[in-house]
Amino acid sequence: MEPLELLRAKIAGFPGYDGEHERRLSDEYVRAYLGEALADLEARHVLPDDLQQRLDDLLLRIEFADSGAFAGHHIEASNDGASDGGAVAAADAATVELADRAAAVDSQSAPRYFDDVTAILNQRDAAIRAAMLKLSR
Repeated sequence: MEPLELLRAKIAGFPGYDGEHERRLSDEYVRAYLGEALADLEARHVLPDDLQQRLDDLLLRIEFADSGAFAGHHIEASNDGASDGGAVAAADAATVELADRAAAVDSQSAPRYFDDVTAILNQRDAAIRAAMLKLSR
């Protein structure tokens, strides 16, 4: 399944990447999807203090868009004006798939899962920045 198709299948009303407004909403929807999965994980487990702090940090990170990464965020559109989202959509789809794994996370697997969440958030930020740089050339 293509990333944009997966995102639209998993997130009702997913707006896509055609315009600036849609890209911002898409970012918000993906962060909210991950945030809900992490909040559910938190509700299911009492984590040791160090893991709880990591979870709190992740929740805070996804609560707000990274304005530095998002400034000038544009994705090249095809000739008809539509965009499949490219690398950003791929990172967003990977984020949603990782969020879906949260239901199986317990205290033992939480450290690795939090590492994976951090890595995918870094990948999303890098994809957004790369799309911005590509367009600014």
